Amino acid sequence: MPAAGKTERPAEGQACQSDLYAPVAASNRSQRPAKSADLAWGFTRSTPHFPLTISFDSRRMERDAATYTISMAERVGAGRLFRSSLAIGNDIQSRLYAQLLNSPSAALMGSLCSLIILTTANIRSPSTVFTVFTVLEIAVALARLLEWQRRRAPEARAATIDVSWSALLSILWCGLQGALAFTIMSGSDPVLQVLSATTVMALLGPVCSRNYAAPAFAMLLLLLLDLPFVAGAVVSDQPWLSVIVLLTPPFVFGARQIINTFHETLSKSLLAEEENLQLALHDSLTGIYNRHGMDERLSRLVARPGQTMAIVSLDLDGFKGINDEYGHGAGDSVLVEVARRITLGAGEKGIVARMGGDEFMVVVRDCDVDHVRRFGEVLVEAICDEEFAIAPDIVVRVGASAGFACLPEDALTTHELRIRADRALYDAKDAGKRTCRRYREAGRSIDRPV
Repeated sequence: MPAAGKTERPAEGQACQSDLYAPVAASNRSQRPAKSADLAWGFTRSTPHFPLTISFDSRRMERDAATYTISMAERVGAGRLFRSSLAIGNDIQSRLYAQLLNSPSAALMGSLCSLIILTTANIRSPSTVFTVFTVLEIAVALARLLEWQRRRAPEARAATIDVSWSALLSILWCGLQGALAFTIMSGSDPVLQVLSATTVMALLGPVCSRNYAAPAFAMLLLLLLDLPFVAGAVVSDQPWLSVIVLLTPPFVFGARQIINTFHETLSKSLLAEEENLQLALHDSLTGIYNRHGMDERLSRLVARPGQTMAIVSLDLDGFKGINDEYGHGAGDSVLVEVARRITLGAGEKGIVARMGGDEFMVVVRDCDVDHVRRFGEVLVEAICDEEFAIAPDIVVRVGASAGFACLPEDALTTHELRIRADRALYDAKDAGKRTCRRYREAGRSIDRPV
């Protein structure tokens, strides 16, 4: 191989895992931030480099987690109640929405506490109002359980889930608790008043801790619980209970500070997690996947009956000479442009990775052998036929060789497919470079040179 950091040709049957390859730097010389994040994703428009249009499956890659939205809340203009005010991406916002979903155990515990108080109230002061509250409490509890059961199947198949329904039930339940607190506090039974005050104070903590992913929503639930309780205390026959009014502003302010702090901490943690994941799976120089990222994407591909897939391995020819003559900065510029051209050719449905040094890999699905062959030829032509500007007055040329293997024609697993695509790449180099070769079995040629 012309570039440093390459490994010897893998033998047939040799494992194709990351630890079997020599370590390579994330860039041509040193670590650096990605130049352009959009290099990691395919483009759909055609360019002079790629006049051929290759048809790939229009279905997106399988997701491994459900997506959470607030579609209903957005439709009624209540989306701001749930959206974070921080600058976060859609993926993190989805994860924050997921925190707002009802937990069946928490919902049952809250309803159990309320039913205990209502039972006590019906025993001490039988009333139609308390009976109505009991019926409503049971109805809301059942609705929350049904909502939880309804979303279990979509979550299992990683579908899109609207958390607005769960949030609506939380609002209804907190409003119901606030109404019950007002009814009890405005009455004259001191036992029930103590029980109500204890329950409201006990509920405020969990409400804040479970909903700080959406601070405005958490504050709404808190106020639905607290303000009716305070109002009931003011209109009760105990004047000294009005002191609660003086305690409410500092309490609400403190709760708001806690909610905002927790929300900011959670959001920053998720942002850091996402950034670390991007760094772990993407090449810091070119922005496309690195070897680990390619391994991760391949592991998430779900085989379907009749599915076809191909791997194209591509390696630059003469790249070391550019490093030696113009320096590693020039080599970095060439690698970034090569990644851009490959990504442009692969389109949105291809998976592109820099496997190390000047070696790249592309995974394509649902295309026949002739399409893959032509795709590999076009990649080689796009790299070999166009100059690379490494400075305003300096251009260089670099060659490329490619090899590919198809599933199920050449291999039965992605493990075999990677090994055989690499073998085809070395065959292309042995054949004189600047070619694209398909994997050929020992003693039987199944390919022709470009």
